[in-house]
Amino acid sequence: MKKYLLLMALIYSGCCSLHAQDLENIAHQKPVTLSGTIQAQGIFYNATGIQDRRAPFTYYFSGNPTISFYGLDVPLSFSFSESDKSFRQPFNQLGISPAYKWVTVHLGYRDISFSPYTLGGHTMLGAGFELTPGKLRVGFMYGRLNRATTIDTTTQALVPFSFSRKGYAAKLGYGTDRNFFELSYLSAKDDTIKPKGVTPQQDYISPARNDVMGYTSRFSFFKYFMFESDGALSLYTNDVNSPISLDNGSSTLLNKLRTTFGLNGTSEYYTAFSAGLGYKSRNYGLKLKYKRLDPDFQTMGAYYFSSDYENWTVSPSANLAKGKIRFNGSLGFQHDNIKDQKRATNHRVIGAFNAGVDITKSLSVDAVYTNFSDNQKAQTVLFADSLKIVQTTQTITIMPRYMIISTDVIHMISGSFTRNSLNDYNTFYSTDAVSRSIKTNQYMLSYNINFTKRMLSAYVNISDTKLSGQGMSNSFRSATAGANKVFFQKLQTGLSSTFTSSKSLGGEDTFIINATGNLGYRVANKQLVSFNFFLTNNKVKTAGPQLQPNFTETRGELSYLLSF
Repeated sequence: MKKYLLLMALIYSGCCSLHAQDLENIAHQKPVTLSGTIQAQGIFYNATGIQDRRAPFTYYFSGNPTISFYGLDVPLSFSFSESDKSFRQPFNQLGISPAYKWVTVHLGYRDISFSPYTLGGHTMLGAGFELTPGKLRVGFMYGRLNRATTIDTTTQALVPFSFSRKGYAAKLGYGTDRNFFELSYLSAKDDTIKPKGVTPQQDYISPARNDVMGYTSRFSFFKYFMFESDGALSLYTNDVNSPISLDNGSSTLLNKLRTTFGLNGTSEYYTAFSAGLGYKSRNYGLKLKYKRLDPDFQTMGAYYFSSDYENWTVSPSANLAKGKIRFNGSLGFQHDNIKDQKRATNHRVIGAFNAGVDITKSLSVDAVYTNFSDNQKAQTVLFADSLKIVQTTQTITIMPRYMIISTDVIHMISGSFTRNSLNDYNTFYSTDAVSRSIKTNQYMLSYNINFTKRMLSAYVNISDTKLSGQGMSNSFRSATAGANKVFFQKLQTGLSSTFTSSKSLGGEDTFIINATGNLGYRVANKQLVSFNFFLTNNKVKTAGPQLQPNFTETRGELSYLLSF
């Protein structure tokens, strides 16, 4: 009886995350299919020198089956252990988007995006459609954006609560995927009925309303050029029940739209705009982008926006000498306080560039450079020097590699050098302009050898890292060696060890050994039995009292995996 109930639960209790289904080809699809994985795992654990951080033995039995009914996917998951038994629905949501030719229908929980600033991927429980007859592009969606939450009356905990929020969105456009223009509109409103259990002390959330008008466009022209742009005007009323009306000093735009959208004294409007112009040929590319968002810009059709900034970005790219020389990068200039409402304005310069050169067929070099600069200046009033921010972060990485390729053996030697520096030029704390600077140098060298016919590979890696700054100095050195081998086309084996030592200015020396081993035997194409072993040995030596104990941990994992 229990097995029967579990089977029925697997079939009927699952959450459905259903994508757009092509009903036109439904006759060629299998009625019912089952796919996924089931895994049984036992874990052995032991520790000396410290208290056990897990049980000596644990077991898990888990699975992620997916039932498909005429192409409609129903993903499920379950897990059992000695401490927890659960059967759960991963998303606890049901949604379906069947499609036939140029008609798509949305039902249930759907993440629909009409534009970034109107309905931009917010989960909605409802119904809608999208029509694309020829070049016409039409869409509509209505449903619930948020479910009302209630206060826990047993604990009276001040957990965040919200009103039930419903809304609709529509779009109308013309064009193809490469060239189109669309207008979109979102209207959403909170229910005015307060959630149950809200006390006067907790009544600090008011029902809101939002109306957003936006557009989205993409155009390609003259073969190599591309233009894209998105924009929106968001009218947001923070309290639809407010008795305060718009006064004569309010924005002219808000007064003009007062009657149409039911605006009051708590209403604000925000704008967002972005545009990009790009050129892309076989060997060269260049893109110029601009973006601007008003302070506190928000819409009920999207979850989060970084607002109050304006930036310009230029991104060049080049591919020369038949791909032997490669370059791409970006340089951006950004500032906030675009409406002069803050006491200070933060200016940022963001640059990132990478280049690669194939010197010979075997020798190549790549380089990466990034620069982040912040400069905060007084805007409306003077303030203390301690609040000034002038910082620059620079990172440069050089990565050479050398390969020797033959019929049976592949050798690869690679290395990297990375230098990272944070320079703080705020002189308030010290007469030394860069006294709070931090520098990090990292060196890495790696050698890999692969015997392709023998199905054997081995590797050795060494690294050295030094971090220095005012009042601190740390160094880390590590070496890793390992090998992997496949026997009889079915038995996979591997061993690796890492030795790490670190020293700090306080006189603490640490030496850590991490070792791993694995065996995997493929019983059949869809069955795998594996055993993994992990060992950690940590030794600490300090000049003063030893705060960390020396310890050794071992863990073994035996598992069986079935794919179907």
